[in-house]
Amino acid sequence: MKILYTFLSFFILQTLFSQTTIKSKAYGDLVFKELTYGQAKVKSGETLALSSSPTGTQGWLEDFQIIKKTDSVQAVKKANFGLVYIVTAKDTVDINIDIEWIYPSKITNDKGEKFKSIRYTTKRPTNIVSASSYSLDEPYEMVKGNWEMNIFIDNKRVCSKTFVLY
Repeated sequence: MKILYTFLSFFILQTLFSQTTIKSKAYGDLVFKELTYGQAKVKSGETLALSSSPTGTQGWLEDFQIIKKTDSVQAVKKANFGLVYIVTAKDTVDINIDIEWIYPSKITNDKGEKFKSIRYTTKRPTNIVSASSYSLDEPYEMVKGNWEMNIFIDNKRVCSKTFVLY
């Protein structure tokens, strides 16, 4: 029984303080740490073109706040869900971070284009809390099932999170 408690304690601590370290040629050691995740309340900011996404756009948020820590999200218009994280480094610099969303099944947009996933690169500062999320803006995005979010730095996956849309 004592071994079971020791194992569970180690597992819980590992989960609470999990982080991934990668060695970047340009920036030295980078430590990725997930801070929280879930359903978010957002204030929309600038919208940019992103041809590789089903809607053809990418939105930048002025305000992002996790309102419910959960991996289960109701598939309704304007639902927003994602991850808050920090990448620590020796110096504060902007680095490229790749965000990938894998849908539970193919999405077909209004133009008839099919998408199984999207992946895009964004610049994020080190040593400052960041967030990445998905907003359900169009009816064809209301796909129930497991949505997988992956985050890459220097083409190395540093985080994977699954959200279940119902």
